[in-house]
Amino acid sequence: MFTLLFVAEVGAVIRQERNQVFAATAQRVGSALVDFAVERAHLLKRATNESFQQYEKRISIENAETQALYSKQYSVEVARLRDGFARRGLETPEMNEFYRRPGSAIAIREIGRTLFDMGVELGSENVSFVVKSWVRRLIRIVRR
Repeated sequence: MFTLLFVAEVGAVIRQERNQVFAATAQRVGSALVDFAVERAHLLKRATNESFQQYEKRISIENAETQALYSKQYSVEVARLRDGFARRGLETPEMNEFYRRPGSAIAIREIGRTLFDMGVELGSENVSFVVKSWVRRLIRIVRR
């Protein structure tokens, strides 16, 4: 019985450590995406001497470039993280809806925030409660 509990405890600790590493990666990528989105959104400010037609054209070009940069720099990692969260039972409509082609800096910022928040949520899960309860049970069994 002791061996079985020990193996289960070790498995839980390993799983928790993997979750912690995954959560830290999600937070790092989420933070980088938010920074990227803020930087790209800053480029969308209308110049004082710019006509509305010029502004519309420039926004279209900037959004296409933002999408291309996102696809090149972040999309593979975001897809990997999204799939990893889904395997852990953590899914959100925001990620499922537009993580492949967000289309704008605003959507990219939301993906970044979502990844960061999901990383925080996953990272805050604590295995110590589980381990402590197993140890208490083990002590009760040994004392009998």
